[in-house]
Amino acid sequence: MNISVENLTSVDKKIILEADSTDLAPKIESALRGYSKTMNFPGFRPGKAPMALVKKRIGKEVEGEQIDKFVQEVFQDKIVPEYKPIGEPLIDKLDYTDGKLYVEFKIGVVPQFDLIPLSELTIDKLVHDVTEEEVQKEYEFTLRRESIWAETDDAATKDSKVTLDVVKLDADGNPTEDHDHDLPVDLANDNNKEYAAALVGKKKGDVTTIVIEENGEKLSYQATVKKIESPTTPELDEEFFKKASREQATNEEDMKTYLKSQIQNYFDQTAEDLFFDKIAGELIDRHEFEIPETMFNSMLLDRMRKLAQENNDKLPEDFNEEAFKDQNRESIFKEAKWTFIISALMEKYPDVEITPEDVDAYFDAEAAKMGLPAEMLKNFYASQSSQLENLRMRIRTNKLFSRLSEEVTVSELSKEDFEAKYSKK
Repeated sequence: MNISVENLTSVDKKIILEADSTDLAPKIESALRGYSKTMNFPGFRPGKAPMALVKKRIGKEVEGEQIDKFVQEVFQDKIVPEYKPIGEPLIDKLDYTDGKLYVEFKIGVVPQFDLIPLSELTIDKLVHDVTEEEVQKEYEFTLRRESIWAETDDAATKDSKVTLDVVKLDADGNPTEDHDHDLPVDLANDNNKEYAAALVGKKKGDVTTIVIEENGEKLSYQATVKKIESPTTPELDEEFFKKASREQATNEEDMKTYLKSQIQNYFDQTAEDLFFDKIAGELIDRHEFEIPETMFNSMLLDRMRKLAQENNDKLPEDFNEEAFKDQNRESIFKEAKWTFIISALMEKYPDVEITPEDVDAYFDAEAAKMGLPAEMLKNFYASQSSQLENLRMRIRTNKLFSRLSEEVTVSELSKEDFEAKYSKK
């Protein structure tokens, strides 16, 4: 047996495996003898048929079976310990002629690179203290969410909810096949300003045109009003405030204090998530190394499987694999690069390990957000081993990012400056 290696790229290798009858014949003969003991042939007692008959009946199948087994054993015993391949190996050629085996396959290996000094990175971080105006807006939204909604024959106002049948219009104003039935729209929502402009003053049964700008393009829709609902604010008593605040408030003042805390926690968590994302993005951009083809293919295949799962376990009829590959190429490369970078960071900071106290703190924080007992969350994760492992990795990653945030240079931006800089991105 002989194994030779050719470097295709810094992370892709071609493995050539060559073997002859001295390596394979004994394995094939042994397997044939084993099968022959249980085979029946007319005129012979069970297990006593000549080997020539056994070979004639199952020789090719056993030969192929033993070759596959031999290749797998060589891969696991010789290639894996030496090169630690990642991704699925890709067999390019397999030939077995006159007792000689020739196999070519590609493997990917971990790229070699040096982590840049974190002190070289300057990362923007959102810093925001919740304003009274934001608290008031959230308070009004809470009242609206808890309101009693009833259908009305009156014209729609900016506070109404409407239900529409919508048909997209072509450039000439003619209806297309693109339509949506029973579309609910809250006219008080800031994201629905185009709807509100067209629908305020309209009544049930009215038909109007709505123009919406999407990605810089103005699209027209014909909308038929099917239903209009108006809100009635519930009585603002102790029971209402308790229900709306998960037992944290009993009056308006307490309710606003509770809402301010919730909004601030949201902003702080969002700021931290964005900050971590920007650290990761900067590290990905600042490190240049190749990604193994086998890893890229494995990740691409995973995305195709997910797409199929979303489409009743089959790919769409018009699916174009090359186009899909091109569309996902950049994000797959970034995801793969981050896998190697974070692994290198974990090695650089081996002291960033999770403790039982870290896990308990996570459960306590998440349970408080959900209004659930921490023990309930613990029991759920305890029953899901894969989820528990993902949780542990998430906690460790968060601890790692906290460590990284101490070493990078932080540039604090206000909410307004942050939005102005990154809203388009």
